Parts: sequence; C-alpha cells; structure tokens
Amino acid sequence: MVRGVAAALGVLALAGCGGGSKKACPAVRKLDGELAAMRAAKTPAEASRLTDRFLVDVETAPIDNLSRNRLIDHAAAAVSGLCPSCFQALEADRPVISIRYRNGTSKARCAAS
Repeated sequence: MVRGVAAALGVLALAGCGGGSKKACPAVRKLDGELAAMRAAKTPAEASRLTDRFLVDVETAPIDNLSRNRLIDHAAAAVSGLCPSCFQALEADRPVISIRYRNGTSKARCAAS
C-alpha cells in the first residue's frame, strides 16, 4: 500500500513538473513531506495546523490542477479519521471547476532541477 502511494506520488511529481525530469519538482517533494506529517499527526489540532500549511502550499505550487486534485485526495485520506473539519476544508479546496472547464492545465510548471 505504501509503495503504491509512493509510486503514485512519483508519477504525479513527474507529471506536474514537466514530465521529462528524473528528479521530482521541489514543490512536490515539499508537499510529499507535508503529506507524511499529516499521516503521522496525533491530535486534531496538529492535523489542523498541517492541513492549513498544506492548503497554502498546494495552492501556490506550480503544478497542474489534476495533480493538485490528486494530492488533495491523499491529504484528505490522511486526516479524515482524525479531523473532520480538515477533511471538509480539503474537499472545499479542490480545483474541480478549473479541471472541468480548463482541461486541468496550468501555465505554471516547475522547472527541472
């Protein structure tokens, strides 16, 4: 299970950062670390603090909306049992309208590092 999630995040990193790079985009690596911290959260207050930081970072990350949506999926799964309001905040922040009407693309992309 953990390997499958790691593989999916690796694919997202490549897809969100230009696709051809063998290294993950720094923004996606940061988000991956935040997801790991969210999975390890022990209290609702800790989960809430981590969710707030994740939401700011995922919104400003130079990734496409499909990748952003998938990262939000992982974050919602990480906190759903511990912090229902965190789950609701993540669900509300999905870029669903943008994906539907803009084909899930964003002009901003990570430069290969």
